[in-house]
Amino acid sequence: MRRGLGASLLAGAAIAALWHWYTRETLLRGTATVHLQSEHEHFHLHVDLPSAMEIEPGDTLIIETMPEVAGETHGEITYTSPVRVHKASWLRRNVIKRSSIIEISELVEHP
Repeated sequence: MRRGLGASLLAGAAIAALWHWYTRETLLRGTATVHLQSEHEHFHLHVDLPSAMEIEPGDTLIIETMPEVAGETHGEITYTSPVRVHKASWLRRNVIKRSSIIEISELVEHP
């Protein structure tokens, strides 16, 4: 009975450690240049990040400010904004890379 309890505790600790490793993030902050174009049937957003920031699979980019736009932009608006990049852990990045390859393969192979 004790052996089963010890094995359960060990398995639980291993799962908790993997979950912590998977969900761990690193936060980077900076200022980026945002190019925004919003017109009838067209929306385009491009962000020029600082050279020290790079987006990889699993990362999340948050643009902290947005200009006041009443519907359409009538061309492209360029502005600077503080940004945050939540960098995914090594484990999450690799899980996403591998699952993305499977999803792309399914799309390509689908009749």
